[in-house]
Amino acid sequence: MYFSSSSSFPLLALPQLMQGLCYKQMDVWIYKLKYSQFVGIALNFSIFSISYTLGNKIATEAVSFHKYSTPELLVTISWENGRFNSQFYHFNEIGKVVGMWNIQWKNNKRPRNMKHIGADSVVIKTYPSSSITDIHSSNPISTTTALMDHFQKIYRKVNYTVRFEGVDLGEHALYKWKYLSGASKIELIDSNIYVHHTQEFQSMLRPHQELSIERGSVELEKCPKVKKITINASKYFAANTFNNYNCEKIEVLEYTINHNDSVGFLTEWMAGSHKNLKMFTLFDADKVWLIYRLNPFKYQGEKKMFYESDSGLIDCSEGYYIMRDDGTLGTLVFRENGVMQFVVWP
Repeated sequence: MYFSSSSSFPLLALPQLMQGLCYKQMDVWIYKLKYSQFVGIALNFSIFSISYTLGNKIATEAVSFHKYSTPELLVTISWENGRFNSQFYHFNEIGKVVGMWNIQWKNNKRPRNMKHIGADSVVIKTYPSSSITDIHSSNPISTTTALMDHFQKIYRKVNYTVRFEGVDLGEHALYKWKYLSGASKIELIDSNIYVHHTQEFQSMLRPHQELSIERGSVELEKCPKVKKITINASKYFAANTFNNYNCEKIEVLEYTINHNDSVGFLTEWMAGSHKNLKMFTLFDADKVWLIYRLNPFKYQGEKKMFYESDSGLIDCSEGYYIMRDDGTLGTLVFRENGVMQFVVWP
């Protein structure tokens, strides 16, 4: 079903209250609006998935008037075949993708059907039976920024994750991209941030964020001021760096530290350091060595003990307990798969 400026049912000419009632009856498709602007509407989930030539004031006001749930976005920026590409994934409240945009490089030839997203000339291709939209741009990074600008304009709040895959963040000064600071999570996969860009990158980080580093060359000068950090096979994650980390949650998968380093970290916690720590997860932990070095005491009570984390309850009934100098209690929980979780009780 399509609405256009010549339609016998001028949707956007209706009062805003009536627009809202109409929107609630729509399926998830692309509707052509006044001035040939496009908006993908996903209102069976109370979410607008935006996929259109930007700049239509009428469409923007129509979306802004109706209070819909905060959109969840995953923005992926990748480097493939010598070119930048990006993808937007728009999730509903149950985690289902309701909109996807592929932003790819195009050559300088100008076909007749070119649109504008921000200052960029683009070719937009939609698929009637799909929520996928392809956008071909001569500057994918600029177009990605413009699309983020519009999400921020439309909604009062946007929750989003930024993921870099195979990217040198020195290109296009991505190490200081303006949307880093607002992200709930930043993922660096096979990506590089060299030492002369580290300071500016870390200045973009915020205490509410999660930072994930998987392989690549990410040289952090000091402990990132983030809520959670996940390390997976980072060659720059060394013992001296690890001991300086003071965020709430640390998750270490593959690493270059040894079992004595994790013992040293927890020993420092017992002595009063790492006061912000709430959870430390270590993969491939040496249970026997940790118990021998830390000398914890085993829980002997009959009542089940559960720790409430962001991801659910953690059963600490079979855990081992250590105590900090100020009386704060921490529990070592060992899993059969070799994972150790250390939780700090409030």
